[in-house]
Amino acid sequence: MGSSLVCLRASGGRRALVFIHPASGSAASFRALLPHLRSDCSVYAFHSPGIDPDRPRSIEGIAGAYLAEFLSADSRSTPVFVGWSFSGPVAVEMARLAEEAGISPAGVILLDSATHEVLGERTTDLATEVGGLFGVDMSQAHASTIDELLCHAAALIAVASDTPGLTGQDLRPFWDVYSWHQGIFDEGWRASPCRAPLLVIRARDETGWNSASECLGWSEVVGCPVSVAWAGGTHYTMMDDSRLVDIARIIEQASDKWGAEPGPLDVPPGLPRNAPHDGVSPVGKV
Repeated sequence: MGSSLVCLRASGGRRALVFIHPASGSAASFRALLPHLRSDCSVYAFHSPGIDPDRPRSIEGIAGAYLAEFLSADSRSTPVFVGWSFSGPVAVEMARLAEEAGISPAGVILLDSATHEVLGERTTDLATEVGGLFGVDMSQAHASTIDELLCHAAALIAVASDTPGLTGQDLRPFWDVYSWHQGIFDEGWRASPCRAPLLVIRARDETGWNSASECLGWSEVVGCPVSVAWAGGTHYTMMDDSRLVDIARIIEQASDKWGAEPGPLDVPPGLPRNAPHDGVSPVGKV
């Protein structure tokens, strides 16, 4: 089983931002975020470029393996775990396991990531998922099977990127990795609380969460109010290049707050809880 951890930047600071890949397995958006983050903390990202039969296929298993890998690389820094979509529960479980081992993470940041219970109520469809994964507009796709949708997406990408000959089969490995991660959740799994403070960064333009609570279910898990901030975009586009400055600012404000004093995070200035502000995706993004 190969390494999944990439050190994007080493620093002499005491804090480390640890990003965990979404279901696509890609860390590309976190690499793009790096120039917008201050240089006084180390930055790590987990990626999963393929389906490894030797890798644990459970939230607890992935969290345990990733935590061990991070601690092996950096046992000095205080981590802030950051999960996007699928990896939000992984980030919370990593924090919980770290606390069991006597380590106190500074906090956990969840990028439009819900609990399993809330996720089950999310409204989406196969075309939207394919479009979100590959960063293309699938609203005009008149297809019902995954193979047809992948062919449609490949045709759009081929035109946009001047890549003639791209086929649905070329995209299939990316979809398989995405499906492998999404399939980890089962009806019996429930998140366990950590003591570290949580911040949920919601995607302002996302409509699929319907009537879910503002914190996407996390207050119920940890048994106390969870802070919420807002960023532009949908669940799939909130980490597009044009929105990374805002995302970096919210992450750094949270890290600064947690470093200054323990306790719940105040919502960042200019980002009122009930009035969120405004804010070509790479393949295998979400």
